[in-house]
Amino acid sequence: MTYKKDRKVLRKVDYGAAKNSLMGVLAALLVYALVFAWGQVYQSYELEALIGGGAVLAVTAYRLWLFARFDALYGAGPARWRRLFGVGLSLHALLWGLIPAWLAWRVGTGFNFFAILLYNVGVTTALGSSWMAGLRVRQAYILLMFLPTLLVLFVTGALHDWVIAILIGSYAFYLFRLYRGQYETFWHAVTRERRNKSEGPSQPVRTNTEIQLSLVYRLAHELRTPMNSLMGMMSLLEDTRLNDEQKDYMQVAGRSGKLLLTLIDDVLDYSRILSGRVTLNSEFFDFRNAIEQALEAFGPMAQTSGLELTCVIDRMLPKRIRGDRERLMQILNNLFSNAIKFSDRGEIRLDVDFTVEGESGGVLRVRVSDQGSGMDPETLRHLFLDRFIEDGQDVYSSHHTGFGLLVCKGLVDAMGGHIGAESVPGEGSTFWFTVPVQMQPDMREAQSLIRALDGAQAVVVGSAAGTVACLQEELEALDCQCSSAEGYDHALQALRAGHREHTDFDLLFVDTCSRPELALNLCRNVLEDPLLRPVRLVLMATIEERGLPAIQKMVDQHDLVVLVRPAHRSSIRLALSRIMGLQRHVPVGDAPLQTPEERQRRKRFRLMLVEDNEVNQLVTRGMMSKLGYQVKTVSNGETALALLEQEPFDLVLMDCMMPEMDGFEATRQLRELEKSRGTERIPVVAITANTAEGVQARCLAAGMDDFLAKPVHLDALETVLRRWLPEQPSNNEEQE
Repeated sequence: MTYKKDRKVLRKVDYGAAKNSLMGVLAALLVYALVFAWGQVYQSYELEALIGGGAVLAVTAYRLWLFARFDALYGAGPARWRRLFGVGLSLHALLWGLIPAWLAWRVGTGFNFFAILLYNVGVTTALGSSWMAGLRVRQAYILLMFLPTLLVLFVTGALHDWVIAILIGSYAFYLFRLYRGQYETFWHAVTRERRNKSEGPSQPVRTNTEIQLSLVYRLAHELRTPMNSLMGMMSLLEDTRLNDEQKDYMQVAGRSGKLLLTLIDDVLDYSRILSGRVTLNSEFFDFRNAIEQALEAFGPMAQTSGLELTCVIDRMLPKRIRGDRERLMQILNNLFSNAIKFSDRGEIRLDVDFTVEGESGGVLRVRVSDQGSGMDPETLRHLFLDRFIEDGQDVYSSHHTGFGLLVCKGLVDAMGGHIGAESVPGEGSTFWFTVPVQMQPDMREAQSLIRALDGAQAVVVGSAAGTVACLQEELEALDCQCSSAEGYDHALQALRAGHREHTDFDLLFVDTCSRPELALNLCRNVLEDPLLRPVRLVLMATIEERGLPAIQKMVDQHDLVVLVRPAHRSSIRLALSRIMGLQRHVPVGDAPLQTPEERQRRKRFRLMLVEDNEVNQLVTRGMMSKLGYQVKTVSNGETALALLEQEPFDLVLMDCMMPEMDGFEATRQLRELEKSRGTERIPVVAITANTAEGVQARCLAAGMDDFLAKPVHLDALETVLRRWLPEQPSNNEEQE
């Protein structure tokens, strides 16, 4: 397909591509130095490392020269500049495609290989939003970047290397198709704008905002389908036999995938906010529990960056508040991500306060403070303003506010609240928001813990200020006094002085945050001192530190209780219950039934999956197999209808967006067929990446019974199947 070129548009796109490439080429130098110096590849392969480093420097210098001389080169000939830029992209892709292939061949798929691979995935994904006017060079970029690695993994790798190669190949294939779609969408938008201008004022002209929203919404929708494949594959791979190193990589990949899903949701909400279509789903939920889950997710991420994540929650916060849980957590997650991204030291502290107003309502106040570089007054003034869509703004400027803060502003406004920020350059920033909520009061405390502690005295040492405040808040709610010591030696002296003066401390919380070695020494001294045996000791550490041999030795020898940071009410009370010898009551979860009888019963159900994407077919079949179900797969609506006329099925999982006959039309024809024949209604569950308003209603209007959004999670899939499958299969014979 050909399009009429617009020189002004092309120049802006070309300049934006050149500017955006700067971060990629500079990051290449850092990644290469990290892997070949810190990763100790240089020590073993000195000559190859020097050759590769020289090549990286040469390609980087060439691409920097293209950007520095953009005006002169582009003015002399845009087509020539594009050829030179394409050569630079191709050289970069070839070089960085050979490096991980060489590492897999000579070193293996260890940390160095995955570090390079993550860089390759990042820069290739970033290219998806850059230089959309070009196609062939971008597609060649994908092949050069991933094909050498795929060949080496398939030729020399073991089974787990083949799985990695399949994941890489699937993602490369998705990017290949995505680039084509972006190319078509870009030129359709440009051509449509030019055509509308030439047709005169009688034709409705789409504004820049409408074009941007259309493109943003379409891209966000398209991303959900491959994310379903990636997240599903990782969940299946996680259940295979992996060593500790591979499990760590899987956890990092899983967290990155979840953050990408959050970004996709932010993009969708961005379009809804700009079009005034934000909807809220208010219900009663445990806000404290939701915060604790967020702390456990973001805590290791902060600790990996050398930061300490702490939380202080007002003890008067009701057990349950009424609001939109997902939206509130989306705001909080964005603020956490923002604080971690722009901080390189110190503490990130969450403060949650609640003020009662009226008989059943109140105001929720949330603050996230960091000790990062802070912001100047000009940045702070425009922080929550979207200047991207203003006329005359450079769309490639790096000064635009990200989606996250814009979405936070729109959601808080929709809830009837306020959001703001305070900052001092060089000292840090504080983001806050307030929203009115209804409450369901339940101020009952853990009476067994209160009786066991009975006014005990506790001391905490080595913790960040937020952790100390959190412990004091929670312990005082349990009628236990808590104070802090100035240092590890001071704490030991205070314990021994208290024993001499018969004013013993009952609890000692030792935190590794300040000085891990001194914290462990203090623990050994307390545990091995007969005079201090009455003191109950709790060690506070990160999840990585908990597995250290020194800590495990104390756990085995002295039954040491370890509290994983960041600390919160649930983890604190669990540690106290253990150390006080109280029985822990674990609620029975709604776990999948894995008895042989249940699995045999599930295998007798006849299920059909209608899905045109082969990778999604593989992922869904794997999930169904884990749950004990068998499924027959077809790739289009016509085949599904023909099969439904011939064989009975207990349930149909129907993809909505398919070529030729989509899932909506297939379901409508199925309902008409059931009505004409007088047969029993078959439950149909929609599976779609489209989460726009009205899609679920459209599914129900077409005759579908339920709705699953991609990426599909295993627990959500099982819940839907349990809801709609009958007590007994329609055909008791086991499915072939």
